[in-house]
Amino acid sequence: MAVISASILDADFSRLQEEVERVAKSGVDAFSLDVIDGHFAPRISFGDSIVALVRNWIRLPIEVHLMVERPERLVQRMCDAGADMILFHLEATDEAEGIVEHVRSEGRCVGVAVKEDTPIDAISDELLTAVDVVNLLSVPIGFGGNPSAPDTLERIAYLRQRADALGIALGIEVDGGVKPTNAGGYVEAGADMLTVGTGIYHAADPVAAVRTLVASTAGPADAAARMRLHAFLDVPSIPRRVSGPLRSPR
Repeated sequence: MAVISASILDADFSRLQEEVERVAKSGVDAFSLDVIDGHFAPRISFGDSIVALVRNWIRLPIEVHLMVERPERLVQRMCDAGADMILFHLEATDEAEGIVEHVRSEGRCVGVAVKEDTPIDAISDELLTAVDVVNLLSVPIGFGGNPSAPDTLERIAYLRQRADALGIALGIEVDGGVKPTNAGGYVEAGADMLTVGTGIYHAADPVAAVRTLVASTAGPADAAARMRLHAFLDVPSIPRRVSGPLRSPR
């Protein structure tokens, strides 16, 4: 199966702890927390205080997805709150190298995210080699529940080809529009991690929704996906002081 990450953006925040803990027990591998500033994306979500709460509630890995302008401002706060991986947007900063170095100095995984209409070639080979994960948004930024962009499969396959040509074990994440009907196709195209929000939290039975997603992505690509994401899936929030990518060898 693919690595399944639950996004809490569309959970019921009036009973957030219950929502998080129930899904944590359902079979998901990780949680994705979208920090949105209302400028880079037209929505406001939450900050490091919610990240810290979720960290206290679960022992699963936490990815913090910074959908903010100048994400370099928030890296330390999110690491301190308990993030295991920091995602920043290529379109939001001129300090990609500095962000990678900062996150590495905290011993956490780091990834770059791109909007659904940003060309894959906008990510340089140097940046692909430096990060652990590329997050491919497949819906308009900050809004779940929309159908995936029609070229999502092609974008996944092209990115996997680039990573293979570079000889790197890059993790590929798809974020948004993931359903049991398309999840298997994304994995076959080369995706390793699927981030699901409304598909879990708007389902009549979130636990059953997770089980269906797990079943729909089961297959021979599972071992390779988990190898590429090994460092992220390790015991969370244990700082690992390193200078290079936290990925395993190919």
